Amino acid sequence: MRLGLLGFADPAGLRLQAWAAQVHEGWPQWRSCDPHLADAWMINGASVDVLGRDEVVIRHPFGSGERLTLNRAEVDRPLAFATPLPEGFASAEFFEADDELSVRQRLQRFEAWLRPLRSQFALGAEVVKRNGLFKGVVHIVHEGKLLAVIDFERWQAGLLIPARPVDLAMAEWVQRPGLSREIPSSFIRLPLHRVMWTYAVRTRLDVLPERYREKTVYLRRVPHVPARWFDEVHLLLMRELLVTPTCFDQLRERTGVEASELAHHLAVLYHAGGLTTDADSARRAEPAARRAMTALQFDQGDHESDLRSRVGLTEQMPPSSILREAPHSPLRVSTASVAPGEASPPSTLRS
Repeated sequence: MRLGLLGFADPAGLRLQAWAAQVHEGWPQWRSCDPHLADAWMINGASVDVLGRDEVVIRHPFGSGERLTLNRAEVDRPLAFATPLPEGFASAEFFEADDELSVRQRLQRFEAWLRPLRSQFALGAEVVKRNGLFKGVVHIVHEGKLLAVIDFERWQAGLLIPARPVDLAMAEWVQRPGLSREIPSSFIRLPLHRVMWTYAVRTRLDVLPERYREKTVYLRRVPHVPARWFDEVHLLLMRELLVTPTCFDQLRERTGVEASELAHHLAVLYHAGGLTTDADSARRAEPAARRAMTALQFDQGDHESDLRSRVGLTEQMPPSSILREAPHSPLRVSTASVAPGEASPPSTLRS
């Protein structure tokens, strides 16, 4: 899971990173990242100024002149504030940043809230594990209970919302006839390429097929995911492959992207249906891929000013909840003039 630390300075930020990175059996591993990519946020209460009823300003990083505005109504992922909180500010979600137990308890609350995302990750992991073994419609069943339906022909998935990641990992895959492709109405429907993106972009495993290190790689299509899901490396690789298909080593030399990072980003594009090593397939799809890249670059341009001021390389993340998608990141570069310690109207920010 990806954790965004906002408003912390060293050594507090480094201590939180170290605690979050510890592996606890039965729980996911956390790693810190660009806050715009994070699945959850820990925010230093001492760095927060209340701008109004629906907005707060976060001095990030703490001690710098940079500020981010967080709109309360647009929060789309779990968050918590490290005490002390600013005067007049109330939140039910808080923790003690210098107490490892308090931090661990907060992360576990995040993990419970993010179960739908974790279940998507677990489902994607099982698809990769069984790559090529199933076609058509598959029912994923654990202890007699249907947890998910995958239709490989239509590249669709249905997921039982309360499904636990551990149950998905232990479930049986049952090949079903085509007439069984209907997804129960109580399940959430997901394009399978989005499930695969959610898995591939987060896993630390190397899931790039070997042929993509040896053969010429072509852009087959721009993956059918929201434009804000692509980071700058994804965009760079797609542009390069559209101009000149090439092999892994040449692509690394052309882009300057380090080998392990290149493999990771190519794996994300591959598992979301974006790459091929079949020249004929790529040639047939090239006109559509060019149109999609043009449209994607236009969409990305809508956020160009925000991109320039972001922390890190990437733009935005897949939404933390499969139940909601924000149109853009709730974090924006602040133009507010609230000074540290300046009195502000009382406000309550709820996660």
